[in-house]
Amino acid sequence: MIHYYTRIASLVLAFGFFISCSTLQPSNQESANAANLSEQQIQQQIKSLDKDISSNPEQADLYFQKGKLLTQLAQKKEDPSERISPYTIARQVLDRAENLYDNTADSENKVSDLLNVTWSLEHNQGIKLLQDKNAGQPNYERAIAHFNNATVVIPDSAVSYTMKARTLYKNQQQKEAIKTLETARKKIENAPTLLLEQLAFLYLENNNPKKAIRIYEQAESFSSRNLNLLHGLSNAYINAGEHQKAVELLEQLIKDEPQNIVYAQSLATELYFLGKSKVDSVTAALKQGDSLDETAFDSVDTLFSQAKEQFNKISDANPGNLEIQERTATFYFNSASQYQKLLPLVSEEHQKKLQEKIKQYLSASIPLFENLAEQGQKNKEIWKKLFQAYSILEMEQEAENAKANL
Repeated sequence: MIHYYTRIASLVLAFGFFISCSTLQPSNQESANAANLSEQQIQQQIKSLDKDISSNPEQADLYFQKGKLLTQLAQKKEDPSERISPYTIARQVLDRAENLYDNTADSENKVSDLLNVTWSLEHNQGIKLLQDKNAGQPNYERAIAHFNNATVVIPDSAVSYTMKARTLYKNQQQKEAIKTLETARKKIENAPTLLLEQLAFLYLENNNPKKAIRIYEQAESFSSRNLNLLHGLSNAYINAGEHQKAVELLEQLIKDEPQNIVYAQSLATELYFLGKSKVDSVTAALKQGDSLDETAFDSVDTLFSQAKEQFNKISDANPGNLEIQERTATFYFNSASQYQKLLPLVSEEHQKKLQEKIKQYLSASIPLFENLAEQGQKNKEIWKKLFQAYSILEMEQEAENAKANL
C-alpha cells in the first residue's frame, strides 16, 4: 500500500495592511486642548454649566460649551486610557447640542468641527507612537488607547478601527483585533472593503475559514476586482476544503496574473484535492455495496489529468526549482495512492485500468525523486517514496538501493 503524504502546496499570503502604518490624518484647526485651564478649573466650569442647563434645558450652546470642556478635560489626563469616560459624556452632550441647533448649518458645523479636531488629535497621537523610530519597540498599549478614544469621539470612523485592529494584531492580541473589527461592522453602515478584508484575514489566522469565507464574499460582492481580496478568499476556500470554489477562483486569478507561480501551484494542488474528494466519494459508495459510478470515476481521471498538466507546465517553466520538482513528484505519488485505494473494491476489469494508472503515475514520480536525491536532498521521505514506488513497480534492485538510504 502506498502511504499518503502531506499537502502538496498551499497559498503563501502576504497581507501588507497588517504590517504597514497609516499616515497622519489632517486637521485644519488647533487642538481642542488649546484652552490654558487646569483640570480643576474645567470641572468647576462644567458644574456651572450644569446649573445653567438645568434652568435652560433647550439651550444648544450650553450643551456645546459643556461638550467642549469635557474634551479639554479628557485631554488633561496623561494616560489616554483614562479619557474614555469624559469623551463618552462629551459625545452624548454634543449630540444633544446638534439636535437642538435645529438644522442651522453654521451651528451644526461647530459640533462637527469640534468632534473632528478631537478625533484627529487622538488618532494622530496613535499614529505617531507607531511611527516613532527612536522608541525602539512602539508603545502598542498607549497607541491602542488613542485609537479607542478616536472611535468614541467618532464611532463610525473606519480608519481608527482598522488602525486599532492592526495595532492589536502587532501586539499579539488577535482575538481583541477581531472584536474591534466586529464592533466596527455593527457601527459602520456599508463597512469599507479593507476593514472586511482585515477581519476575514484574522478569522483565517484563527483557524475559522468558514467565517473568513462569509466576510470575504461580502467584501468581494461590492469590490471591483480587488486581487488581494480574491487571493485571501481563495486561501479561505482552500482551508475550508471547498476545493471546487478554490479552483474557480484560482483560475480567475491566473487570468489576471498568469506568471504568478503561487496561484499556478495552488490551482494544480486544488485540482488534485478535488480529484481526491471524488475518490473518497466513490470509495464510500463502493464500500456500501453500490456499483462503480463510471461518470464519477471518469471525473477523477479528468481532474488528476488537469492537475498533472498544470504541474508539468510549472515544472517546465522552472526547471531548476527543486521545491517545484518535489511538489510535482509528490503529486504523482499521491495520485497513485488514490487509485490504489479503489483496487480492492472494483471488478477485475477495472483493476487492470487502475493498475495501469498507478504504474503511470509512479513511473512519472521516480525520475523527479531520483533527481532530488542526486541533488543531495537530505530528506528520508524522498527515499521512502522511492522505495515504495520501486517495490510496487517490482524494481527490486532499485528498491534495495533506496532502502539502504533510509
